[in-house]
Amino acid sequence: MAGCVGALSRSSRLRELMQAKKPFIVIEGIDAAGSSTQTALLVDRLQRAGKTPLQLHFPQEDTKTGQLIYDKFLRTGKMGQLSRREQALLYIADFYSRADDIAAVLGGDSPYDMVVADRWATSTLAYQTMNLTGAKRTAMLDWLTWIMREGKPRLSWPDVVIFLDTPLAVAQKRLGKKKDFFEASLNKQRSIRTSYCRLADQYKWITVSSVDDEGDRTRQDISDEVWGIVRQLADDN
Repeated sequence: MAGCVGALSRSSRLRELMQAKKPFIVIEGIDAAGSSTQTALLVDRLQRAGKTPLQLHFPQEDTKTGQLIYDKFLRTGKMGQLSRREQALLYIADFYSRADDIAAVLGGDSPYDMVVADRWATSTLAYQTMNLTGAKRTAMLDWLTWIMREGKPRLSWPDVVIFLDTPLAVAQKRLGKKKDFFEASLNKQRSIRTSYCRLADQYKWITVSSVDDEGDRTRQDISDEVWGIVRQLADDN
């Protein structure tokens, strides 16, 4: 399957990001793309480089909001009983539970010098617009943008989003038999990947492919590429 095509060169995008004094970096991807693994590897390299990143993962398994998502809906198959907006509000509540912590880092009122998150509100843009086109997709994006970015309080927005583009066959192999509501359907996963690719192009995210001409790339190989993207940001802050 063809990979996503970025809308802007990495060098151009990174020049823009140098303006961020306290960078907010998000790693996104479909289920089993490796975002958790790559986030952990990136945080380790940042720490070895002398940085103190605040590491986050969403949904959070150690908070009431995250536990509600996992235990009541995601792992029970009941997520499908909720509308797109209802699903979005569940996840947005989880994001807002850490909004003040992130704002403190970015505002310089924290011992951390950057934020690195395994998924963020950017994932809700992807999941809640899957299979939507035209005016319906625009209306959903406008509503999500309004509730997450334009009100007060509002969610901080990442300086860079790295999208791990992973073919469905690779993701399905990694998932195995234990799957949640979104993971269980190949059609859902296909639609989510398409949604991510559209957003990556629309919002100028940086795409990193999980495969190459020889097949599935190693964790370390992908980590080296991610580190190459982030290192310049880390060095300048």
